[in-house]
Amino acid sequence: MLKKRILIPMIEVGSGHKMPALSIRDALENMYPEQYQIDVVDFVKESGALKVDKFIKESWDYALDHPSATKYANAILNFLHPLTQSRLFVPAFFNEFVKKGIEYIHKYKPDIIFSTHFFCGTISSMAREKYRLPIKVIDYMTDPIIGHSWWVDNSLDYILVASENAKEYLVRQGALPDKIRIFPFPINRRFFDLSTDYKALKERYHIDESKFTVLISSGGQGIGNSCEYAKEIYKRELPFNLIAVCGKNETMKNELEELKRMVKSKTNLLIFGFINNMNELLSISDLSISKAGASSTFESLASGSPIIFTHWAGYNEKGNIDFCLQNRIGWYGSNKKSFFEIIDSILSSDILNEYKNNIKTISYLGDLKNSTEMIAKFIVQNIEQPLESYIVS
Repeated sequence: MLKKRILIPMIEVGSGHKMPALSIRDALENMYPEQYQIDVVDFVKESGALKVDKFIKESWDYALDHPSATKYANAILNFLHPLTQSRLFVPAFFNEFVKKGIEYIHKYKPDIIFSTHFFCGTISSMAREKYRLPIKVIDYMTDPIIGHSWWVDNSLDYILVASENAKEYLVRQGALPDKIRIFPFPINRRFFDLSTDYKALKERYHIDESKFTVLISSGGQGIGNSCEYAKEIYKRELPFNLIAVCGKNETMKNELEELKRMVKSKTNLLIFGFINNMNELLSISDLSISKAGASSTFESLASGSPIIFTHWAGYNEKGNIDFCLQNRIGWYGSNKKSFFEIIDSILSSDILNEYKNNIKTISYLGDLKNSTEMIAKFIVQNIEQPLESYIVS
């Protein structure tokens, strides 16, 4: 008997859409072993729309490197809604992706589509309409607090969101309330179920237990001002184990390695490139320094690490900063002066322990442990109750 097929299309622009997709896949495989064929695909690339793939990914790198322009673009998108909803935007600007994406889905023959990227969900819905496929199409909005108008597509069966705030935002942008369901942000269970104890991990990574351990990163692409902050911490010889995760940014990695070779410091600097063991590194970290991406934010909080945000790339990410500031589980250092004032406060008071304790009291963060299982169950419920036919309204 052929297995039913679950297609999870996303676009690999950083880790923001990829990590939730992989987390849901892992939950499905763990909960329903050998029952389904589950494929996570970098949709625009796998469909063969290579020019669009190159454009989208280069545009995202530009957005990370020019956050002010990104914020301005986000504001325009929201102001012009509903004209900028994905259903209208994608065919107008990415017609090659639409055509090839539709044919990819037709050839793949999924039994359900669960997407973590707005363009992928819309094209999946268009494929369903063209070929009258008896399947459901579900999106998960990977912006936990505030999104943007590209997420609105009322042709989908459901849009899953991480919070009541996110639901209210989408409704204001034109989404139908009865199509929205709330599930906590999907964090992979490996952030909760470590296979190695903390003492062994600290020994493996040469952590000095007399110092705070601080993890600094700028997401999967490693684009941002993290390198300069890491250099400054090292030069000031602050009493930290400083774990610098450079992602795909080889320049940042090389500069930090050169600094470590040339300059001696009381800061214990540990340098990594692109990694797959962020759960381990966060588990031994007292504090995280990061861009305000959703996965970075909630993976840190799930690991019990308060966050100093150094920058944000769009208004959808500002919601994550606001959430942390309001709940006193994070700080925002918008420049070097304010950043090092926060560091001085942490070193001269007990505020870090206060923020760690605050994380434990927030019920929403406690729900993150079961988020992927909850979403996996919802997907399976819908795959086992497919549409008998699909009629375009």
